[in-house]
Amino acid sequence: MKIIKNLNEIKNNSKPCSITIGNFDGMHKGHRELIEKTVDLAKKSNLIPTVMSFDPLPEEYFNIPNFFRLMEDNDKIDAFNELGIKQIILLPFTKEFSQIEANDFIFDILLRKLNTKIITIGKEFRFGYKRKGDFKLLNQYHQKKFSLFKIDILSIDNNKIGSSYIRKLLIDGQINKANQLLRKPFTISGAVMDGEKRGRKLGYPTANIEIYKSYPINGIFLVEVLIDGKDKHHGLASIGNKPTFSGKNDVLEVFIFDFDSDIYKKNLKVYFVEKIREQIKFKNENDLKTQMNEDYKKAIQILNKINGL
Repeated sequence: MKIIKNLNEIKNNSKPCSITIGNFDGMHKGHRELIEKTVDLAKKSNLIPTVMSFDPLPEEYFNIPNFFRLMEDNDKIDAFNELGIKQIILLPFTKEFSQIEANDFIFDILLRKLNTKIITIGKEFRFGYKRKGDFKLLNQYHQKKFSLFKIDILSIDNNKIGSSYIRKLLIDGQINKANQLLRKPFTISGAVMDGEKRGRKLGYPTANIEIYKSYPINGIFLVEVLIDGKDKHHGLASIGNKPTFSGKNDVLEVFIFDFDSDIYKKNLKVYFVEKIREQIKFKNENDLKTQMNEDYKKAIQILNKINGL
């Protein structure tokens, strides 16, 4: 699979492609339908099945409130590969890129650079400066320049299946429902850093994970933890601002069950399985420890239920 991170790497009139474009954050069912259609059309016409996406994502560049990634680029690329994509155009979303007019994007990038023959997009897809480009604009050119296909938006419980809806589910604590739509647990990754070691004093030593931004997710969760891509364990994670200790910055802490090894600076991948409760401000450390004991018991009960015990 070829990964292109700069349009200058592409010669004009390169090998013709069938392309779909978007963030593909989370790779939910709607995303998969777009990619499967793109790959199927490419096979039928002997084209290169191609995805165009962005890093940073437009919402990150414009600093949209409460936006957070549902999937890291490496996991997204693995999913593209599994679905049959052979070429990924992963472009930096910059001020200059954001100001490309929709018509210029069509002619200069899709046609001249990428030699696009088939475009498959979602119903609400927008592109170009001020998001002026859409299916209607593409449709003006498609008969002469390329074939155009549109995938309708899927719905569940009268809600559109999309990355924004999944983020709302996660913020609302509906982890199971979000994970079902993602087809895998929501994940946060980061390196283990020095902490205040308060958990150790309470009998629950935690790994403090450096996270790249604040997440609008709060609470205590049953999680699976993958250490340096190898060892997998269950645990309890706390994400939020540690209200009992008057914390201001959001942190992710994980207590790993039956584990006592030094993992400082190692990379942890934390898979969120189920929410236990919200974060609570306790009067003192003893009350917090009592609640942590209850959290642990509840987590074990959930694990036993999952494992059919």
